[in-house]
Amino acid sequence: MTPDWFQQHLDQRPEHRYIEVDGAIIHYQYWPATTKRDHGSLIFVHGHAAHAHWWDFIAPAFRDRYDLVALDMSGSGDSDHRAAYSAAAFGQEILAVSKDAGLQKPTIVGHSFGGAMTRIAAWQHRDAFSEIVLVDSAIPHHKGARTAPPMPKIKERYYPSLKEGMRRFRLRPPQACENQYVLDHIAAHSLKTTEQGFQFKYDSAVFAKMQHTEDFPSAADMIKDLTIPVNIIYGEKSRFFPSEAIAELTQLVDQTRIWGIPDAHHHVFLDQPIGFIDVLNDLLSR
Repeated sequence: MTPDWFQQHLDQRPEHRYIEVDGAIIHYQYWPATTKRDHGSLIFVHGHAAHAHWWDFIAPAFRDRYDLVALDMSGSGDSDHRAAYSAAAFGQEILAVSKDAGLQKPTIVGHSFGGAMTRIAAWQHRDAFSEIVLVDSAIPHHKGARTAPPMPKIKERYYPSLKEGMRRFRLRPPQACENQYVLDHIAAHSLKTTEQGFQFKYDSAVFAKMQHTEDFPSAADMIKDLTIPVNIIYGEKSRFFPSEAIAELTQLVDQTRIWGIPDAHHHVFLDQPIGFIDVLNDLLSR
């Protein structure tokens, strides 16, 4: 059963905008604040193989105080695929969308891989953002491997109907989610119509096409280097945040800015959307 609050948020339909960033068309959604008084702005950044519609039932909860943006990074959603991707390019896309929407030093909220790109965008463009919120996005102390995985061998798959395609939708990384109405909404926006049938929108070769030409410091060193507030929200059942990882976080971020959400796995705001909204509200109110 779909809760009333969920439908009320979906009924607040955003504007759909498109800009070109380094040769790729980037799609983003924009919700103007409902108040006329001075207000801030938020950018929501999705994780790997996700898209802007993951935030449709979260973002509208903040329209009373913020202009809101949720973008499709290249390779995802309704944005173009690229022949090659890079972390720096994703960071540039976030910055370009912020400027195109007319946002003034927004706060970025990034989930998982989107949290990593959020961190990089804030580190690269020091004066462009006021604060970041990393949602179940790991912060390793050492640089990761620079070798890209091989190109996927799976051929393009097409489905005869939207319903059949939705039935094949899976969360990545895999986990259970009891809120089927959330999964149905996300799945319905994960497919596009083609002459051959329905096809998932994301570029399954994003990681294989990633170029690592930038010599970025480790995630932990980036966080230490930032002068803007850094907030962390994680799922208490997330496999990426065992107790030892949380202990390490307190060495990087003020403990009052680290929030665990009970009964939530890696896809925190899918598992506990109301709890996530409450925690994010609290963090942003400081």
